[in-house]
Amino acid sequence: MRKYNKVFQTLPFPDPAQQLGFGDDLIEAFYKLTPAERQIVLSIVDRLKPGQTAYECDDFDLQPAAMKLLTYHRLVLHNGDKQNSVLYARWLSSITMVERKMTLNLDPGLFPHLERLRDHQQQDTERASVKLASQYSIRLYEWAWKWRHIGLKRISIPQIRKVLGVDEVKDAAGNIISEKCLVHWPNLKQRAIDRALHEINDKTDLNIRLLAVGQAKYRRVLSLAFEIKEKVRKTKVKGNGALLSG
Repeated sequence: MRKYNKVFQTLPFPDPAQQLGFGDDLIEAFYKLTPAERQIVLSIVDRLKPGQTAYECDDFDLQPAAMKLLTYHRLVLHNGDKQNSVLYARWLSSITMVERKMTLNLDPGLFPHLERLRDHQQQDTERASVKLASQYSIRLYEWAWKWRHIGLKRISIPQIRKVLGVDEVKDAAGNIISEKCLVHWPNLKQRAIDRALHEINDKTDLNIRLLAVGQAKYRRVLSLAFEIKEKVRKTKVKGNGALLSG
């Protein structure tokens, strides 16, 4: 969908197979923003109120970042309703400037998605206390978290290699800064995937299982299928008998 980011001449028809859980389209887009752009979005998210679409910003140094949120970044967001409707929008619908103060205006349709982002940020704070030792665990966990509402997620071998960070990486000049590793499937499975699954299932709020391995001729592995489930939080009983989620 990135190829439609410059202009909305022909609206893209989202592929249902690539649809994330409600609100996760915005979360994925959020992590692609620059630090300054994220700062603006989070300043709005922290002040979200039902029905309020205008938010003041006194930091005029953030004007270039705000203008990019208004004019450059486009969003394609699944609304999670029965009609499977899609919202095409920008992070900001307009900006009003008075001297060195900005008022940032939102599309009302963006509000439930920003609420989901706020909840995600709060959950991120809770998850930050969980320390994963392996970089493979961290990478696989972050990928799986986005797909936890889907239940079963298929991924090709080239894609899982990118997720795990085991492909060759080059800088802008074409110099190799990270060599390709774990080239063969048995090594990739045993040293990266199996270890990551064990640590994630033991320490985090997700349960992930490798359910299927898609193979071609000569037993060449082409794709994987993961079952991803969010663990049910245990309930704690207060002294007065009330239940708390923990």
